[in-house]
Amino acid sequence: MALATYIENLELADSEEVGAQRRGPVETPAPPMVIPAELEAAVNAGSLLSFVEGLSGPEKEDVLYSVQFAQRAASKAFDRFAETRNWYRKYGEVLEALGWTTEQFAFVAKDQSEGDFRMDKEALSIISAISTKNQLAVITKSIEALSKLADGDGPLSIFDFQTSTEDAGNFQIGAVQKAANGSLNMALGAFYFRAAQRRRKFLFFSWGGAQVNFYTAAQKLTFNTTLYGQVREQVLTKLGAQASKYIGEISLD
Repeated sequence: MALATYIENLELADSEEVGAQRRGPVETPAPPMVIPAELEAAVNAGSLLSFVEGLSGPEKEDVLYSVQFAQRAASKAFDRFAETRNWYRKYGEVLEALGWTTEQFAFVAKDQSEGDFRMDKEALSIISAISTKNQLAVITKSIEALSKLADGDGPLSIFDFQTSTEDAGNFQIGAVQKAANGSLNMALGAFYFRAAQRRRKFLFFSWGGAQVNFYTAAQKLTFNTTLYGQVREQVLTKLGAQASKYIGEISLD
């Protein structure tokens, strides 16, 4: 199947229906917002993504919108919380189609005998095994900045809403760095859990081993921006202006 056809056939969660259900001419959807070059980190649907200095605004935009597209395509195909393994398979499939080199996520259950833990600390430990020093530094700063936000603050509200439900969660944390040869490389941690009860700001809550089952995976990805460039406009058109409501910028100052 041609790449453009594959992208066209994908449906996105929470996307507006156009075409047969509308009367009159179909309007061209407004494009997503332009991502500023100064953006350091952002909640992007169910992901917390950070950028090492050196990426341009358009490069950050390509990263954010390709990753959001993959999430929302996966969420349309499978329940993010009830069908998590299938969700991740679809997520990886779409990422790869958009130009990200990826492998199947190999999840490992956290050892419940280790006692209480915080998911943010566990996530940093997992990601540190695959990240560069600079990637780990911006991820650490991003998590710290997210933890300081008050309930109701935009990025935290997006993250909590997109990543957790009454008894489950599914989120990703990553950082992108531009290599000397110009390639964009992402260290990405993928996580999901089943819990006895819902907790606000679950990432920073001290969980007991009996309260939650926590699963982790991590991998390095490289972005083929030339391949993505073939479908960039198609992706942006399908995302539309609605894409902006999934993004909450986080300042690392």
